[in-house]
Amino acid sequence: MEAAIRWSPHSTRYQPRFLIIDVAGNRLRLCEIESFSGSKVNYRQILIRDKLPNYTAFDWSKKDPDVVAIGSASGEAHIVQLDPTKPEGDFLHAFPIRHQRKCNSIAFSHKNLLATGLDRVRNDVCLNIYDMNDARFTTKDEPYRKLASSEAVSSIKFFRDQPDTLLAGVQRQYVRLYDLRDSGTQGVANIQTKQVHSIAIDPLDENYFLSAGTTGDPTVTVWDQRMVKQRNDNNGAILEYRSIVDNSQPASIWSLRFSGTKKGTFGVLANTGEFKILELSQHSHRLETLKSTTDTTMARVWSSPHYTKVSHHLRHPWHSKDFPQKQKDRVMAYDFMAEGSPLDGQCALALHANREVEVIKVPPPAPRINVSALEEIYKDRTTIARPTSRHGTVAEDLSALQNEAISRKGGHGPADLSEDFDKLSMTDHNQSTTQKREQILRLAYPDTKVSLSDYLAFLQGSKRRCQEGYSLGCAQNKVIVSNDPWLADVWDFVERMDTHARGDGMVGNGLELNYLGIEPIWNNNLEMYDERRIDPDTNTSQNMFLDAVKEIVEAKNFPPFEGADTKFPENRQLCLSLCGWPLDKKGVQDNCENLIAAGEPLKAVVLAVFQGYKDIALALLRTALQQEKLPQDHIGLGAVIACASPSSGVPVEQREACAWMAEMTIDPYLKSLLTYFISADWTAVVNMASLALADRVALALKYLPDIALSHFLSDTTTSHVQMGSISGLLLTGLTTRALDLLQVHMASHPSELQTAVLLLSRACPLYIQDPRWYLWKDIYLEQMQVWRCFLERTRYTKEHNARSITRDGNARNKPTQPSIAIRCAQCHQNLALRKEQGKKSRLVPVIGAPYHAQHPANPKSAILHNKPAGKHSTSSPALACPNCGAQMPRCGLCMMWLGSPDPTKPGGAETLKGEDLEARLMVFCMSCAHGFHGHHARDWFARHAMCPVPDCRCMCGLLK
Repeated sequence: MEAAIRWSPHSTRYQPRFLIIDVAGNRLRLCEIESFSGSKVNYRQILIRDKLPNYTAFDWSKKDPDVVAIGSASGEAHIVQLDPTKPEGDFLHAFPIRHQRKCNSIAFSHKNLLATGLDRVRNDVCLNIYDMNDARFTTKDEPYRKLASSEAVSSIKFFRDQPDTLLAGVQRQYVRLYDLRDSGTQGVANIQTKQVHSIAIDPLDENYFLSAGTTGDPTVTVWDQRMVKQRNDNNGAILEYRSIVDNSQPASIWSLRFSGTKKGTFGVLANTGEFKILELSQHSHRLETLKSTTDTTMARVWSSPHYTKVSHHLRHPWHSKDFPQKQKDRVMAYDFMAEGSPLDGQCALALHANREVEVIKVPPPAPRINVSALEEIYKDRTTIARPTSRHGTVAEDLSALQNEAISRKGGHGPADLSEDFDKLSMTDHNQSTTQKREQILRLAYPDTKVSLSDYLAFLQGSKRRCQEGYSLGCAQNKVIVSNDPWLADVWDFVERMDTHARGDGMVGNGLELNYLGIEPIWNNNLEMYDERRIDPDTNTSQNMFLDAVKEIVEAKNFPPFEGADTKFPENRQLCLSLCGWPLDKKGVQDNCENLIAAGEPLKAVVLAVFQGYKDIALALLRTALQQEKLPQDHIGLGAVIACASPSSGVPVEQREACAWMAEMTIDPYLKSLLTYFISADWTAVVNMASLALADRVALALKYLPDIALSHFLSDTTTSHVQMGSISGLLLTGLTTRALDLLQVHMASHPSELQTAVLLLSRACPLYIQDPRWYLWKDIYLEQMQVWRCFLERTRYTKEHNARSITRDGNARNKPTQPSIAIRCAQCHQNLALRKEQGKKSRLVPVIGAPYHAQHPANPKSAILHNKPAGKHSTSSPALACPNCGAQMPRCGLCMMWLGSPDPTKPGGAETLKGEDLEARLMVFCMSCAHGFHGHHARDWFARHAMCPVPDCRCMCGLLK
């Protein structure tokens, strides 16, 4: 590293200073910012210190703004004065060492101790601590402490709040924690790791620190020192970023620093000029204990509460194809502008090779928009935008929005593209069409900007699906998502799996193969023997899965397999059936007639040929031509179908004619038939991405040899998982790989969490216990609570519990949080969840509130330590939401606060002891949401049907 830049820890808004450290020129330049020209920093040089010894490490004193320390290439620590008023000859002092070697790191503590880390040499210490508070340090050069004997030290950092404690990267295999108050020399804790470079401690939460790999190893690990001290099993690592930067060309970490202005935020700079900012966060979800068989890489990521919340790519590597730049123009060094920054927000100074300084602003969080549970945007309690009115079912309304967006993107005007859209989505499942589906899910953004009202209506899609009954029933779900044929295809596949599993149809040889996809069945791969073995005492064997498949196929009375020579005909038969291909002639006939009735005659004819029934194909072609469902120019297709063997025996002229026909046609099935006629190679047809995935897989199962089939299924499954293509569930089934696929899919489309939860509900947690599933399910249940879909949530929970019972009658599902609870009308959080800050929760019932609503013994502290009360908060903390500070609702009859005793009665809470229990309850109307004391509602609605709140004409009394 030729140069570095450091923001002064003593800067103020009126004296924003930084230091340019010219390592190659043995020079230090103290600078002060004068102004900003866009991103360029205009600064003036205050002083320069040159002719310094060759140095390899630097740090700024935390106590004296005019003192810095450099570690020389020969190992001495040099103290450099930056005071321009002092003579130049007084600026240098050196601490000599016994054996010369490179100084790798140097660091000041807030107690003015100076530590130097040196390369290894025999019979000498490598970590020297000097006390800069000793007035004799100019004459007494002996270190205050000597540590790490004959152990190379690569990086050092002191804790700010624990100035006698430091971290050191030792011997390229340990990060060691030293307490200088301890007389020992071995440190108080050791972390065995190869990431011992560029140690950084978060000044806003010193429990966490970072370390990086050596040259050529761009790995960064996040540690928790509390776990290190407890000698936790995972050694204190909470996150590990392997290749945190682009490593397509060898990359090394040049700089690793916490921002100092936002907790858990750090930056990383590589030698390629790549500069990233990452923000860490934690989730409070209680994860279930996993079994080792489901502990995949993605599952392990969620087994920790820590995760990467945001990642900002501020500069790309110089060799990036998408963002090319010259190598000399890359960022060489950076530092965050922490204390005394003249700019608002998070900013960093970046140094370029020409010594120009640029300020880089970290993108701020997206502005918060107040969106109600009705998807209305409001400000100051006034609605400023609301969704477009509903006109039909959710599928009809979403289709209209999607058609309009796609038509505007293509420049065709507001034309109805439903026919083109259906043809596109049902017949083309390749990568490009996956991208087209993503455009449809985003309403063609950013090429097309829809109105705010339409976008709010689009956001209501998941809620309206839930209200229309989108749950675990496949037939109903296909109707609800008919605007998205990809989802309809997936639910059609799930319905086939349900049919196969009905009546123990997928049980054989003591194994349950329910909801496995094509790839695990073909590979005889059972991920979880323990979960799928009917008798847990049965010994597993390599042929156990294969025998199970044979037993299932025999029980289903499938006809003999006809196709490629194979060692596993039963596996192919079962997979073909799951793909939706009938295995007998009558089934092929019925399936093709259904396709013709659905308006796809050409697809029906081609599939009949592919399944080996040319007579059916010719009859269907003749019927379609007679009924004018196909144009007359397709009459020549009969000659192609009748050809007994498309091979070299076909005349060259005929093959050439078929070639230009295949090139001209836009129908993927006709193109695939002509391609096979020309090449006589099923591999060419299978690799045609324009065909639907189910048909491509079925063709491969029927005609490809075993080895070629294995390669095809493996490659296709991997590509669909990496793309997050939801049609790939045909290959993965409802297995752990399905969670990997859906995780990638939801990263681009968070609204698809609803579908992911419903799809996985058949296999989780009955066959799969994965932390992602529990997290996604809890989020979806909470979302239904916000939507006020209480009955739908209860219905889903009941159906899922019924599907989560093992063969021996044990329930896999654990009791969930009750859906019936007193919740805040503003933030929809449970009002009973009040905990005191810093203490164990002391919950006591409040008289006047329902028995299940609990509040802290000192409710005032709960308000003070939670979110500040807003403008709607009440003066009594006991009657405010502990999460958002909003006031409790009032009774619609007496106008007193709900959840409290009647203040007009003498004696307060004591008067409730003689009253009936109904007086303590809060009652809410599910329609108008007005609330009442229980006994007031009872007395009012005994005589009236209409809500007592003025101007509310809800007939609450008729709803009881």
